[in-house]
Amino acid sequence: MDRGQRAVVIVGLLAEAAEALEADADVEQVICRYLARGLEADVAVCFIPGPTAGEKVLTCHPDRDAAAELVGMLNRLEAGVGGQTPVRIEHGLLGDVLVVAPAGLEPDQDEDRRGLAFAKREGFGDHQLLLLHEAVPPLVALLPHAVLATQRRARARAGEDAAREYGLTTRELEVLELLAQGLLATSIASRLSLSPRTVHKHLGNIYDKLGVHDRLVAVSLARGRGLVAA
Repeated sequence: MDRGQRAVVIVGLLAEAAEALEADADVEQVICRYLARGLEADVAVCFIPGPTAGEKVLTCHPDRDAAAELVGMLNRLEAGVGGQTPVRIEHGLLGDVLVVAPAGLEPDQDEDRRGLAFAKREGFGDHQLLLLHEAVPPLVALLPHAVLATQRRARARAGEDAAREYGLTTRELEVLELLAQGLLATSIASRLSLSPRTVHKHLGNIYDKLGVHDRLVAVSLARGRGLVAA
């Protein structure tokens, strides 16, 4: 693989990742899978760096079962392994392992960083190590967006779980969202093409389900549980 071919892989990665961002899909999975193919790795994982990295795996390629040994290895890595410069490690079962942790949203915060590990029993060639080196700067630019997308999906899932927990309907969630934006009942009614009386009925149901008695407490609770945007 020459320099031009490596560039094609990196450009393809960025294009597919951009499409995933546009669709609010799993960008980490795209990065993990695409680089695994480019490196011809047997297995790959994307994880959150830190002392319990093996417990904070975000995605695996081809799947978690195949990457189980690599996941287990992450917890045994020495402190400091996994910076922006790829580290090469020899492993008895996995063969050749490459680990890199480009900067994420907040480089000083582990939860906002991302690490990548790849294993190949037959060993990585120098051109494959070069590919990973050259992929780091684009990844540094891309990963903050991937982290934000992951956080948005996590908040959306938390909100969906909370909505089910409280038994809120889709319409009640719409009313609650507008309430959190500061709209009064009459404005909410106009926005949703409802009568003010109907909106007041929805608000009464929302307060009852949330176990609150006023607007401020309802909005505060809703934001804390991810029912509405913070």
